[in-house]
Amino acid sequence: MWVFNRIVMVLVFAALFVGGLFAAIYGLNILGYQIADLQQALGLPAAYEGFQSFITGVENGSLTPAGIAILIGVALLGLILLILELKPRRPRRVRMEKGTYVTRGAVGDEVAKATEGTRNILGSSVKVKAKRGPGAVVDVNADVRRGEDQKVIKGDLQTAVQERLAASGIPVGKVKVRLNESDPRQTKTRVQ
Repeated sequence: MWVFNRIVMVLVFAALFVGGLFAAIYGLNILGYQIADLQQALGLPAAYEGFQSFITGVENGSLTPAGIAILIGVALLGLILLILELKPRRPRRVRMEKGTYVTRGAVGDEVAKATEGTRNILGSSVKVKAKRGPGAVVDVNADVRRGEDQKVIKGDLQTAVQERLAASGIPVGKVKVRLNESDPRQTKTRVQ
């Protein structure tokens, strides 16, 4: 059902883009055609008087700047929605080397264990994003004591995370580490 819905939405967005584009071209009177010709060719009845006057304004090339902006906006909206619909979604699971998958939560647990084993880390939070290819992007936000050498701690933490995930067989695309200076009494773990 999801594939059918996606096909329908692609067709609707493509029609919105093409319709807005043609209306803008006719409104700017670029090709010398009139919308009445298009209306007769397609057999569209003019159901509303306001729509008919708008078409007449487009046909005569006497649209207000707001009308032209609306037509161009409709065409751009259709194009943007079409591109967003065609863009593949971010995967939910992390793909490993041989086509097996692991959940982002499992990767997050492994990273949390690696941060717990790193010296001078008081507490941490982990976010994991699956890549389209094998591997994951890991974002670690860790608390450290004030006055600690952050470059050394950051390097140790990145190394520990990469080694832990490599030992588990999970490829890592990128490890982002942010360190926050915190009071040890205000963190969730006790001073090590």
